Amino acid sequence: MMRLAHLLDGLRCSCCGACDVLWLDPVRGIVECHECGQKATVIVDGLGPADLLDPLGAWDGDR
Repeated sequence: MMRLAHLLDGLRCSCCGACDVLWLDPVRGIVECHECGQKATVIVDGLGPADLLDPLGAWDGDR
């Protein structure tokens, strides 16, 4: 099952400083901190070269 939001590992929230709490929602184009609730809009491009090499989908998260 594919999730609509993806955890952004290793990134820190610039507002509260918490690490590994940022989630990307590529459909809405929003990154949200699940610690403090801060949101930012982002531009999401299509698939990159690394995504094209992984036919199962590197963003699946269920592996």
